[in-house]
Amino acid sequence: MTLVKQWAWEHTWATFSLLGMLVFNWIITLLFVPIIIAVYSASPARDLAILALFGLGWGVGAVLFGLGMDRLGMALGYPIIMGLIASLGALIPLLVFFPQMLFTTKGSVLQAGTALVIVGIVLCSVGGSRRTTAEKKSASGVTSAFNIGLAIAILAGVLSCLPNVGMAFGGNVIRSAVALGVSQASSGNSVWALLFTFGFVANLAYCLYLMISKNTLAQYWNRETPRNISLSALMAIMWIGSFYLYGAGAAKLGRWGAVVGWPLFISLSIVVGNLWGLWRGEWQSAPVTARRLLNQGLLVLIIAVITVALSNSF
Repeated sequence: MTLVKQWAWEHTWATFSLLGMLVFNWIITLLFVPIIIAVYSASPARDLAILALFGLGWGVGAVLFGLGMDRLGMALGYPIIMGLIASLGALIPLLVFFPQMLFTTKGSVLQAGTALVIVGIVLCSVGGSRRTTAEKKSASGVTSAFNIGLAIAILAGVLSCLPNVGMAFGGNVIRSAVALGVSQASSGNSVWALLFTFGFVANLAYCLYLMISKNTLAQYWNRETPRNISLSALMAIMWIGSFYLYGAGAAKLGRWGAVVGWPLFISLSIVVGNLWGLWRGEWQSAPVTARRLLNQGLLVLIIAVITVALSNSF
């Protein structure tokens, strides 16, 4: 996304959403679960409705994800959002499906990891508030813009954990897939087609609203459009492909797959996202104290998601 040229945010996000959430999503689904329609027909309507609702909620979160990244930058926005996604995505299935495990060693380690995520987010947030110097903007403007960006990022993190929550709630759909002969590794992916399709609706609606209200619809086609579409397609295939690989891995981890597999999936995303943001120089002009806080926050976040993942060892 950072390599796209002469496109507004809504152009990139609309193209990414169309390809990742709809086109590639259904292509991969039909490759690995060719009887997906039969699976949905055999699943309880209530479960399908829950997945659709989670998909819409996640769609709103995905929009906020993009806005949060735009306002805070990848080096700050990514760890805050992904830290919340990692912790809540693991904690909510635990509370709903394994409440009896909450005060066991396993559950206590998971809660400790969640607490560390909060500490890491605070450190990153304080560092971000000190990133922009007084010479560039007025203090009130910086504080206001940062607070808005931080609120967007936190809400994005809360809503963006819904795919994993959806997988946890999609147990009946997954079992229907297995009963119809779908392999264990592919059965967990039965939830993605429906969930991300409804997420696409929310994302496309917002992007179209921006294009119309800002009168940028005609700017979509320019000399950079073919290159931008290619970059958006690369974004889309890497993004949706990661979810299908996660679904296969979570299925092989068993009944705790949605709880402990998720933070493992997210932890590498945090590391790679921040390496990219730092490499692009987003924090080069930041004060030493701000960069130190960022580094401390990132370290705590990484320790946190690893702690959550290690809870599966108890």
